[in-house]
Amino acid sequence: MVEDETVWGLQTHRRDGRVQVVLTGELDLDSAPSLLTAVVDELGTGATDVVVDLTRLDFIDSSGLGTLVGCWRRAKNAGATLTVANPNEDIRMTPGAHGAGQDPADHDRAAPQLTVFAN
Repeated sequence: MVEDETVWGLQTHRRDGRVQVVLTGELDLDSAPSLLTAVVDELGTGATDVVVDLTRLDFIDSSGLGTLVGCWRRAKNAGATLTVANPNEDIRMTPGAHGAGQDPADHDRAAPQLTVFAN
């Protein structure tokens, strides 16, 4: 029996200026560009609040993390907010997701941090 496994999925839900982007599967080198494209497209249509929901995300690599930061920067430049919501335990423990290894003295020079809300 072959199990049907979703490697990547992205759905957007809009209401007024708020957009929820729900990710499924793996956010990696192959899938990350489609997330950036979706967020940029939504910002281009006037979204002022973007929530990237990671509830169904199984895996994220460094390119996925970099893309989330890129999405956040694009939102900030557009005068919008971007929030990453509902990472599972595996995602929260991804090395580098919380600035691991970063010297606190470098805080002001560090890349902007994403706001992450867990369940």
